Amino acid sequence: MGDVAIFTNKDSEICDFFESSRFLVFRKVSGGWRVAREARYETVAPTSPARTRAAARQLLPLIAGCDIVAGGALFGIPYTVFDQAGLHIFEIGAITDDVLDEMCSDVEQVQAQHARDAAASAVRPTETRTPGFYELDLIEAQSTYPELSSKKILTDFLENTPFLELHLRCKHVPPWIENSGAYCVQQSNAKDGAITAIISKQC
Repeated sequence: MGDVAIFTNKDSEICDFFESSRFLVFRKVSGGWRVAREARYETVAPTSPARTRAAARQLLPLIAGCDIVAGGALFGIPYTVFDQAGLHIFEIGAITDDVLDEMCSDVEQVQAQHARDAAASAVRPTETRTPGFYELDLIEAQSTYPELSSKKILTDFLENTPFLELHLRCKHVPPWIENSGAYCVQQSNAKDGAITAIISKQC
């Protein structure tokens, strides 16, 4: 996790963005959070959209290395500028270790969810040479991505992909598939203790 930039007024008090004139950049160190640096700037006036956007963009180099920007109210064009720069944006009322830790925890949870979603998108049944026939080694997929459930891996495919048969190598047929009543399931044992389940939609 990178540093946290908090926009404040000249007295280092949290304020709305259009009243701010400095960033306090906090860094996590042993024992808590400390101000790593301070960056002062001219208050951004909400004048024309073009000028406001240009002024907000000029602030980005001041908080290079930060993952989070926080303070009082932040909206409109400056919000869009910081959001498009990939920063996580928070509205806070105080600067404490607990507040800083909570923001970082929220970001880490979001990033972890994005990673799970990306993994689930990457692990999908592949079509064989026979159109409409798909296959997936669920054992290998869950070994590679242990955080993914069979439902997370297969739900989108089963609901949104036209298929005739899905050949699934697994340790057991997922109960949510077998007991749904929506699919026909045929299974056979493999030499390595796994099973091959042939899944098709009920007619």
